[in-house]
Amino acid sequence: MEEVKKVSPLKGRKLGPRKKPSPLKGRKLGPSPLKGRKLGPRKPKVGVIPLSLLEVARKVVDATEPKKAVFDGVDKILQERAQSYGTFVSLAKTAQEFKSVLYRELGSRNKRVADDQAEALDMIIHKIARIINGDADHIDSWADIAGYAKLVAERLQGRTL
Repeated sequence: MEEVKKVSPLKGRKLGPRKKPSPLKGRKLGPSPLKGRKLGPRKPKVGVIPLSLLEVARKVVDATEPKKAVFDGVDKILQERAQSYGTFVSLAKTAQEFKSVLYRELGSRNKRVADDQAEALDMIIHKIARIINGDADHIDSWADIAGYAKLVAERLQGRTL
């Protein structure tokens, strides 16, 4: 049987503002060491061409294909997803609220779950948020929930898919 690493349910999660005030609050600091220094764009090293992420993406696109068509395709996919699952902002808000409850409750019980269990719970919550915000009759969301639960159950029974 595959050994499963247990992770803290709070790893990487922000749980809200700290109760203690900052030790730097109200402290007077000296003059900035950067005062008077120009902070404009740096000159690239000789022979190095800096590329933005967008420039890299554009270079990947075949030169014969219009660049705008690639981004139009992404827009079309996003519009289709919004129809099935609701807006991304609304979906994200719902999912994050569910996840904060999940991880707060796991933490309050000092429970740790394996990596696959944590990921399955995250994905199941994501699918539930899609159902709440979008089309509740979209069968893929329901099938995906069953699939993530099955993956964990199979691993717990000593089988992996």
